[in-house]
Amino acid sequence: MARLYPITLSLHPPDYARPLAEYLLAHHLREALANFTWINNVTSGACGCSFVYDRSFHCLARASNLPFTAISLEGYDADTTALLLAHLLRMGEEAYALVPRRLYDLLAASCEVLSVRREWQMLYRGGRGETAGQDVRALTAHDLPAMLDLAHRGGLMVFGPSSLKRGEFFGIEREGRLVCMGGVQNRLPGAVEIGSIVTHPDFRRRGLATRLVTALV
Repeated sequence: MARLYPITLSLHPPDYARPLAEYLLAHHLREALANFTWINNVTSGACGCSFVYDRSFHCLARASNLPFTAISLEGYDADTTALLLAHLLRMGEEAYALVPRRLYDLLAASCEVLSVRREWQMLYRGGRGETAGQDVRALTAHDLPAMLDLAHRGGLMVFGPSSLKRGEFFGIEREGRLVCMGGVQNRLPGAVEIGSIVTHPDFRRRGLATRLVTALV
């Protein structure tokens, strides 16, 4: 007979989540960053999430600060994951999840997967690199309307008014308008995620994003 564990719904992650995340970041960085969304949601981003979990190290998080439903998870059993999903989402509700292959397989066995898109994660562990250049400048709240417009034109999903609160953003202007930007999306213990990098369609293939990433590094 399978062992049953009580399910907890909370605005805070379980006691075991943060120590596990910090251990992985300290000793198994690649494994941790492969599931960085969950790592972030149970550490520095916990205040923007709700959680459902049990004592068998199954923990799901739902982000509340994004313009769409997004979940992250850690676990190993499909039946348990399906049970927790039923508490985290409404019947028939669709959600996005950015997960490594092992957790994709777990989700595929726990719920209906509507679509899949592969994404690549690049890990930079070097020095500061080259100087960014004078045309790259820090962006502030004053630039937010232009940033939101560029995010819309470039098809960014996760950028919103609260993004500037997570970390530094940089941008490049051409012809009096913002045409390239990117910034810090999440800060983890010992690692920083940069993203929301976008170039206006009319100004692509000119090396602007290269200079922008140099500034972020």
